[in-house]
Amino acid sequence: GLIFGLWTCHQYCGDITAALCTAWVLGIGLPYWWALLIPSLTNVGWAFLTMRLIPDPADVGIITDEVRIRMAKLEAARANLKEGETIEDEGPKPISYAAAIRIPMVAQYAFAFGFFKLTNYVLFFWLPYFLGKNFDPVTANLIAACYSVGMMPGGIIVGYVSDLFGGRRATVIGVFMTCLIVFLSVFAVSSETLHPVALLVMLCIMGILVGGPNNIITSAVAADLASHPSVRGSNKSLGTVTGLINGTGAITASVGLLAVGPLQDAFGWGSVWIFLIFCTAVGTMLMAPKIYEELFPKAEEKGTEMESTNV
Repeated sequence: GLIFGLWTCHQYCGDITAALCTAWVLGIGLPYWWALLIPSLTNVGWAFLTMRLIPDPADVGIITDEVRIRMAKLEAARANLKEGETIEDEGPKPISYAAAIRIPMVAQYAFAFGFFKLTNYVLFFWLPYFLGKNFDPVTANLIAACYSVGMMPGGIIVGYVSDLFGGRRATVIGVFMTCLIVFLSVFAVSSETLHPVALLVMLCIMGILVGGPNNIITSAVAADLASHPSVRGSNKSLGTVTGLINGTGAITASVGLLAVGPLQDAFGWGSVWIFLIFCTAVGTMLMAPKIYEELFPKAEEKGTEMESTNV
């Protein structure tokens, strides 16, 4: 969890770097297209590095649990071959989306992530507009940026805490989302009268509360789901599960965003915060079975957990 939490910081480092790069380009008087050219060249360099990545650990002699399982299956298959027949290790086979959706909790996490992602999108895209009603554009952008800054350590905190509690990620995510509902309730009541300092602090904390679950669901949680016994030995299942969660989340969030404008026009910003409370609560409820399973594990799961702890 901690490793994946650190990994998810890269997108926020990219956001900050892009903002600094754009400010530098415009500040020294270069044409605006330089702000597009520089990240384009960076992407070319990243593509070169990606093409040199090793797809299978076994290619360089790294024997992971997945490789060991695959090798055992290969040896068993070779033992049943007829004379003259051969079989080669073609690497782990990818799983289909149909197989991925049948993995326990994948569908629930996918839609839960959609509701959490919707909350994130509304706060990220609409905050400068909302704050612009009471602050000048520079101050509004500065205050809104605190939300993005808070998202960076969020994944690290959730990953580290969930590791401390034996990988109970759903429980930690549930606690974070419950705390977020409290902050959204405060916004619903007094968002337009809060002092700027209070706004800064609240938005930083809300960034942590939103960013942590969002980041960890698409990284550590996806890795946990992809290691389910039904797909053990196929490390390519991770990409399918991650893509399924991300794709479903993006579609759910994009549909939900369509409601923000009409709600704000018809009932004011208070209705938007209530809408976000509802989305956060629904996403948390979708994870309720997993939270219950983590808090009250079955007897055999308890024994396995104690054995792994003793080891």
